[in-house]
Amino acid sequence: MEKGFGERIKALRTQSKMTQAALAEAIFVSESYIALIESGRRNPSSEIIGKLSDCFGVSTDYILNGDPTSDDLLHVKEWKSLVSGRSDREINSALKLVRIFLDNLDETK
Repeated sequence: MEKGFGERIKALRTQSKMTQAALAEAIFVSESYIALIESGRRNPSSEIIGKLSDCFGVSTDYILNGDPTSDDLLHVKEWKSLVSGRSDREINSALKLVRIFLDNLDETK
């Protein structure tokens, strides 16, 4: 049985060993908003879908439709390997550094 949108977000979050609070902080929304998304009671904007995609290293197609590409699976596997054994604080710090790095790349384009 294919997972719904909220179930996919929850699965990605738990696979990434993130709490709802950590995910909320990572994409700049409230923890209750994440809970609403995961329960299927809220549909996020395209901006939030993009932030979720970036946060989990998967395509927006996967976020919306659940069809992982081989690149999506590789990115998730690589990220999981990199953060294995790390604390939530260390993982969040790494995410922030990656975001800053990518934002700087975008600014130089």
